[in-house]
Amino acid sequence: MDIGVIGAGAWGTAFSMHLARKGRRVLLWVYEPELCKILKKDRENTYYLPGFTLPEQIIFTENLEKLAVSSDDIVIATPSFAMRSVIERVSKTISNKNTLILTKGLEQTTLFRMSEVAEEILGQDAHIGVLSGPSFAKEVAKGAFTSVVVSSKDKELSLYFQIVIHDDHFRVYTSDDIIGVELGGAMKNVMAIGAGIIEGLNLGTNTEAAFITRALAEIKRLGKALGAKETTFMGLSGIGDLILTSYGHLSRNRQFGIELSKGKKPEDIIKLQKVVVEGYYTIDAAYRFAKKLGIEMPITEELYKIVYKGKGLQASLNDITSRELKEEEY
Repeated sequence: MDIGVIGAGAWGTAFSMHLARKGRRVLLWVYEPELCKILKKDRENTYYLPGFTLPEQIIFTENLEKLAVSSDDIVIATPSFAMRSVIERVSKTISNKNTLILTKGLEQTTLFRMSEVAEEILGQDAHIGVLSGPSFAKEVAKGAFTSVVVSSKDKELSLYFQIVIHDDHFRVYTSDDIIGVELGGAMKNVMAIGAGIIEGLNLGTNTEAAFITRALAEIKRLGKALGAKETTFMGLSGIGDLILTSYGHLSRNRQFGIELSKGKKPEDIIKLQKVVVEGYYTIDAAYRFAKKLGIEMPITEELYKIVYKGKGLQASLNDITSRELKEEEY
């Protein structure tokens, strides 16, 4: 079985390594021509995942159309802002193929979850699943034990991908709550930026504990409004990924927050990043989602004002800590 992985960032590369170790033949599409040459020559992703020699079962290509035709199953690992344009290029070829989305985020223009973007392009009957959960690419590349969840509207498709992906080092659960799984994966990137700000300002562990608790409540509130199951946010794609991304030292979103705490401008930090900081883009979509639905999401609102409106960190902290008294909501 040939599996086509679209996107050779850190996560797409690490996931390809995992599939190759399972004996799968992987076709990996590389956006950057120069990186593709390096991968073919040295079998090392020096741009996004340096330090690892990729297995011989992985074949690299710049030809997206060729990958789409040649692959039995499709895995999408592009940045959220690029997913629509990439899928549109091969929509006719992959519309009937089993497709697994690794991308976490919300589309800024439509506020769609990634599976909704794919469904709009590939059709309502497309075979679409999503994978989420606490999974740093570098640790997956090392073969460290990792546990994730796969979800789809089609239970059989979730079970199919569970079998394709699972092994003793990469445990895969299934879920029938695709809305909750995707929202947890998208919103944890937003909240991790806040956690990074708290870390950078040395506000203490009391603050960190309060923050992560209220961040989870905020994510659950959005999920409830969109029809997700509350219990999903207590699982791998919810609190599991939230904790990892907020406090793991490999988190690019947390690091973005730390850089903000040093007084750097958001746009300057982004310009210097070779890797994508998904939370930067998701903040905008999440903020507008909350306003559209009339949901109170104070953490998201303050992060939006910090990142997109230039609000000072201390002013945001003051506004958060001086909010009116109320009963705790979960």
